[in-house]
Amino acid sequence: MQQEEKGFHCLKCDMIKCLNLYEKSEDSFDAGQELYVYGLLGVRVKNNGVLSAYVCANGKFFNASCFLLGRLHEEKSYLIEILMQAVRDFKASIFLGFSGHYRQAMQILRCAFENIISGMYFQSDFVALLREKADKEDLARLENRFNEWKRQGRGDIRKSIEVLRRISILDLNEEREYYKLYDLLSRFVHTPKEFNVYVKHKSGEDKLKREIICPASTYFDEGHLAEWSNAFQNVFVVLLKAVAAFYPEAFKTDSGELAVKMIRGMISQFPDKILVSAKIGEILQKANV
Repeated sequence: MQQEEKGFHCLKCDMIKCLNLYEKSEDSFDAGQELYVYGLLGVRVKNNGVLSAYVCANGKFFNASCFLLGRLHEEKSYLIEILMQAVRDFKASIFLGFSGHYRQAMQILRCAFENIISGMYFQSDFVALLREKADKEDLARLENRFNEWKRQGRGDIRKSIEVLRRISILDLNEEREYYKLYDLLSRFVHTPKEFNVYVKHKSGEDKLKREIICPASTYFDEGHLAEWSNAFQNVFVVLLKAVAAFYPEAFKTDSGELAVKMIRGMISQFPDKILVSAKIGEILQKANV
């Protein structure tokens, strides 16, 4: 590793080129290691209003998630900690998406989506038991089911979505949209969605990524970025729905009002580019904010 007076600089490692995150491809301006592609994205955003909708909106929605959840505290909840983890997943997905790992960014979105749905499912059971003044044994059974889900890491997401619709947490259109979103995200887990990727060679030709650059390199592709961006925003809508359904008071806090301002600002700035604008508007309207 490269060592200077102030210590190791692993991000710019001279010995292991694949770990030099600033390395640029010698054959393609659009390819390189993660922080090179991240920086390249910043250059492109300055000159492309469409890219701003993919990049800036997702950053604002992520930030709004932090503001909405930061003040949420409840003595007993099956959902709050899951939503907190989903926000960390959002950040990981953003870093991967901005640095050219589009497939992996989608995979993390599926994790966030699955966990939010599962959290809503368990929280709805908990709310129902409290409403019915259930005894300690019923509450303990729910706790055991939740702990088993956490240990096993498995759940029937499609069934959970159906249950949430049956108990009116979701409407029929939301149920259908959530199925489609889950199917989309699953393609990036079970199939090599990005197998054939073309990047521009320094000669100006479009060539297969694997023919001209290191397999570990990432690349900038506006089409893949847009696909990921739309998926990210749809999963953000699911998180927003969870907050509105179970913790509507979050919108009324100082940080929640700031979150709403951020969200509305992005929608008004990019009304034609943010495809989930109408869905977000409906959720905020029902939450009376």
